[in-house]
Amino acid sequence: MKNGRSLLVVSAGLAFAMALPLAGRADNDKDKDKDKRNAPQDVVVQFGAPQPQPAPASATHFLAPDDVSVRKGGTVTFVVNGGGHGIAIYPVSKDTTREDIAEDICQGGPTVCNGAAPTTDPENPVGTQNLRYQISDGHHHVVIDTDTGAHQPRVDDPSDRLLATSGTIPGEPVTGGAFLVGTTPTAVGNRIQYRFTKSGRFLVVCQNRGHFLNDGMFGFVNVGGGDDDHDDDSHE
Repeated sequence: MKNGRSLLVVSAGLAFAMALPLAGRADNDKDKDKDKRNAPQDVVVQFGAPQPQPAPASATHFLAPDDVSVRKGGTVTFVVNGGGHGIAIYPVSKDTTREDIAEDICQGGPTVCNGAAPTTDPENPVGTQNLRYQISDGHHHVVIDTDTGAHQPRVDDPSDRLLATSGTIPGEPVTGGAFLVGTTPTAVGNRIQYRFTKSGRFLVVCQNRGHFLNDGMFGFVNVGGGDDDHDDDSHE
């Protein structure tokens, strides 16, 4: 009888321990839903270090903040600081982390950023920003195929893209298009506002190959919280 009682106690304790992670997960999901409901309607993101910008230029190539939340139907205004930038937005899986993206660009590769690419391959001009990179999200879905710098001088993959402010013009040579620029190196340039009408997580990158692929100029926008919110995640 004593042994049976001990077994009952151990079983109950085990069941309680197993339930804790599930309860914690449910609490986390509730917290995330609450965050979405409480997200602001409109946010501002500095696209490039705020002015005045420090030297060297590579130190200015980031988004601030680099991970923001906004309600579905709300807007993000990107304040473009400095020159040579282009903005592109792509949907990614909700669990995509900064590490998921960084491991697929120069920072995560075996080569030194800005070093010489293999010269034996005519498809790859010198410079790591000119190599071909396939950027995957948290579910290993390829979000961006950069092609090589020889074929595509900008990060300009149109697949599933929501927005592109810079890049080649259809039917024109690959040198077409123009980057967003500031009026001077110390002045704020364009302000680009985008309204997010679908919920989910979105990757925002600079279309300048060197800025994104060498310097890691990218960030995320999380969208949700509408009254009819059914998280739209095409890569789940």
